[in-house]
Amino acid sequence: MNKLFLFFALLFISVVYASSDITLSNTVSTNGAINAAQAVLKAARKGGHTISVAVIDRSGRVRLLITDDNAGPQTEESAKQKAFTAVSFGRPTSNLTATAGAAGVTIRDIPGTLFLGGGVPIIYGNAPIGAIGVGGAPSGAIDEQYALAGLSAIHL
Repeated sequence: MNKLFLFFALLFISVVYASSDITLSNTVSTNGAINAAQAVLKAARKGGHTISVAVIDRSGRVRLLITDDNAGPQTEESAKQKAFTAVSFGRPTSNLTATAGAAGVTIRDIPGTLFLGGGVPIIYGNAPIGAIGVGGAPSGAIDEQYALAGLSAIHL
């Protein structure tokens, strides 16, 4: 009886210990990225703007990047950097501009980040699982409106 108890106790401990070495995480799906990008393009075209939209996952990997016809060449990198910034900090890029603008070394010095409006995180539970970045409208505020249209198209 004691040997059987000891066996199951050790088995339980090894399972608990092993499971702590594995992390499962959520991320934006391909379908979610497509839905978001289509909604962004639709909103931007309705507003008369040609933009680029980037949808990235939690690790900063680009899941989808679309540049609309006649969008400027700078819009792709802008969209990717805004999305990267939003997922990295878990907040819209428009909320980070004051922090980035402080004197001295700040978060703006982190490579790959861009602190202009137009990046919004995709939050599931309490954590960012991806982000949408938009570049190309006349202002970051308009880019952010389009990114929010994309966010509303993702079924969380």
